[in-house]
Amino acid sequence: MAIDIKVYEAVYMAVVNHNQPDKVAKRIMKLLEELSDGISKPDDIVVFMETIIDGIETDTSEELE
Repeated sequence: MAIDIKVYEAVYMAVVNHNQPDKVAKRIMKLLEELSDGISKPDDIVVFMETIIDGIETDTSEELE
């Protein structure tokens, strides 16, 4: 099943708005494409989530209070 272009736009906009690298949006969209095609198994989803999380950049300069 094809994913509507508005979903792509929303994902990419969210990634940009949160100052994340483009690869995060690409990884999220790859997962959504796999899910929409119905070919992902639970183990596959875990791998996709791990690669998405690995791509997310966090600001480690702030100290927790």
